[in-house]
Amino acid sequence: MKRSAQAVVVVLWIALASMLLTRLWLIHPELFPTFPKPVAEYLAALYGAQNAEDVADLEILVGLSISALVVSALTFLSLTIWRKKR
Repeated sequence: MKRSAQAVVVVLWIALASMLLTRLWLIHPELFPTFPKPVAEYLAALYGAQNAEDVADLEILVGLSISALVVSALTFLSLTIWRKKR
């Protein structure tokens, strides 16, 4: 597979896996560690959340950000291990 095609596949994988992990986190929050309340309140104030819809939008943004970081790190680690084994 060409380098550009591999890059596209990795980016699509990270995007899809991040969305699925965020969805899982929002549906089953008891499976994951709780988000610290002071940080959540700070982010809500920083975002300017006025109602529940704004808070829900913020939840999605924070979830996607954290999920993207986690999936990217795990993907990088997996690819590094896989390349060293080859």
